[in-house]
Amino acid sequence: MHEAHLNKSYSSFVVALLLLFPVVINSVKILGNLILLILVLIGAYIAIKEQQNPFKIPELKLLSWITVGYFLIMLLSILIANGINAEFHHLGRKLHFLLAPLLALTIYRANLSIQHLLLSLKIGLILIGIVTLVQFVFGHPRPSGMINANIFGDLAVAMFFLSIVRVFKENRQEQLLSLVASTLGLTAIILSASRGSWLSFLILAVIYLIIIYPQFLKGYRKRQVSFLLLISIILGVVVPQTSMVQKVSTAINNIQDWQEGDAKFSSSGVRMEMWKSGALAAADAPWFGYGYRNANEVAAKYAIQNHERITGFTHLHNEYITNLVSAGFVGLMSLLTLLLVPLIMFIRKIKSQKQHHYALMGVMLCVGYITFGFTHIAFGEEHVNAFYVLFLSILLPAMGKTQASLFVDKNL
Repeated sequence: MHEAHLNKSYSSFVVALLLLFPVVINSVKILGNLILLILVLIGAYIAIKEQQNPFKIPELKLLSWITVGYFLIMLLSILIANGINAEFHHLGRKLHFLLAPLLALTIYRANLSIQHLLLSLKIGLILIGIVTLVQFVFGHPRPSGMINANIFGDLAVAMFFLSIVRVFKENRQEQLLSLVASTLGLTAIILSASRGSWLSFLILAVIYLIIIYPQFLKGYRKRQVSFLLLISIILGVVVPQTSMVQKVSTAINNIQDWQEGDAKFSSSGVRMEMWKSGALAAADAPWFGYGYRNANEVAAKYAIQNHERITGFTHLHNEYITNLVSAGFVGLMSLLTLLLVPLIMFIRKIKSQKQHHYALMGVMLCVGYITFGFTHIAFGEEHVNAFYVLFLSILLPAMGKTQASLFVDKNL
């Protein structure tokens, strides 16, 4: 009885931290990492006290290897490029991946309800929606809470699509909350004016509709009409009030100017120059690259224009080119493994009645991060790293379960 009480107390404490994370990750700057630190310390205690090795637990093996492997490749790239005198502190933002097995070990023992997890995501969306609306009313040019607008937009996109995976299985009260959260979440995404986040949103929207259409929309005329009407109203009201349309038009014009040799310091032109010079630099160090955080300095040497502007950034505004220049082909493969291997696992389980909602969340998570890397960086900032690692630690182990799941869905 005492042991059962301890297990229940442990699960309640861990679940409380897990549910708090989506609420604060995009609104209160330090709390997300503090929550992860506490969960990691719990995992370390379990690993030492009970001699539990996440690399040997079947459900945790894959996650442990791909996350730690990614971190070690980044470390190796620094050692090869700069030796033991390298500035290893730059790897601090990648520590989430090294510690992911301990985080997963903590979560593995908790009894987490998917309804509660989705509720915390919705509360998080409502909170950031209110914050961005207040900032917008007071004239903020790019409302994004306390963090970078691009990072804010990406996290808002991820939270939006993770929160609606059960929307057609929810009761009326849950659906009403989903409607409010989705509306405020979409408002936050648009007001942040991140073109990359908006591109990710459109791609994820198409994939989401492809997955849910056969089961939840095909043959349901009222649902189809309601869905289209809702999106039309939101876009019709919010988009004209922002600079999104103008920013997209400006980006197209800037890219055309860059192609014609215009050396103006436009953001899109600098991006195009970084991508081109980065690809040229990577060809001269194809296997292990030039070392983590050295990509911009090297790419600037291959650039025709905007040299100082390129070195002023910490990445090349493209996850794949940045990894290719930093860690070569080996680094790019470790990145693709981190993104695509879990995605394949989630896709395989998408038709499973028991695991469908977790699998759909996993697909949205992985595809989201794949698209985040198109126009800026997906794994170069602590908030986005923390979000991916935590949700991967929740979702990926669920794909390996063959018996009763530790994650509960009361309506399955």
